[in-house]
Amino acid sequence: MSDLKVVIVEDEPLAVERLELALRDLAGVEVVGAAHDGKTGLDLIRRLRPDLAFLDIRMPGLDGLKLAEALAGEDGPAIIFLTAYSQYALEAFEVAAVDYLMKPIALERVRAAVGRVRVRLEHSTAAQRAEELRQLLEALRREHAGHAGQGEGVVQSLWVTDARGRVRVAVGSIVWLQAERDYVRIYTQTGNHLARTTLNGLARQLDGKSFHRIHRSAIIALRHVTGLKRRSWGLASVTLSTGHEAPVGRPYLKDLKRRLGMTAAHADE
Repeated sequence: MSDLKVVIVEDEPLAVERLELALRDLAGVEVVGAAHDGKTGLDLIRRLRPDLAFLDIRMPGLDGLKLAEALAGEDGPAIIFLTAYSQYALEAFEVAAVDYLMKPIALERVRAAVGRVRVRLEHSTAAQRAEELRQLLEALRREHAGHAGQGEGVVQSLWVTDARGRVRVAVGSIVWLQAERDYVRIYTQTGNHLARTTLNGLARQLDGKSFHRIHRSAIIALRHVTGLKRRSWGLASVTLSTGHEAPVGRPYLKDLKRRLGMTAAHADE
């Protein structure tokens, strides 16, 4: 098979760079263009006519789903969706052979996804691939409608991958979350899970009325806060119902007190 021509449409420059690095190591793959918004991406794909397009699901303006709808004809490219939203990586993707990658993007997953695209291009017709994409988009619209009224991206449970495989974690059971390099440690009332995702991505899925960021690497469930302690040098930490203490960054302390209905006098000296 001839080289795969690839276009990347993703609004996070670092994600584009990481994906380009992963694809650079793959024989027979050529990245012919990249765009940071859907409209530019659509124009680029129509002009360059790539074999494969990586599309970020959530982008301002023309998002990945609308972009895919615009490309859903039989002459459109194969598509791999990029997402930080776990609800888009479950049942909806089971209806079609269209693939997805969860952020942060794992290099080994990129290689596997591109390999599957090669197989589909060799063993399916353009009409079959167009129908698969149509089914996927319909399923994604139904799933999105099911989350309507919860707020943008807000979910009741998260699917994470840990040592046991895919695990559903009820959002109501989460006590706090802590970033650990390319992972997030999710602490619940009964244990913890190490998920390969970003804290920012999870933050967009959580209800801002129930959860609050207290540090660039930590988010807490407000109902599980049992105390706020002052530390030296103006630092602070919160005590949680599980007994954990989570650090509070200086820029976050004032707003945390406001959310807890506290004044400076309420914090332990």
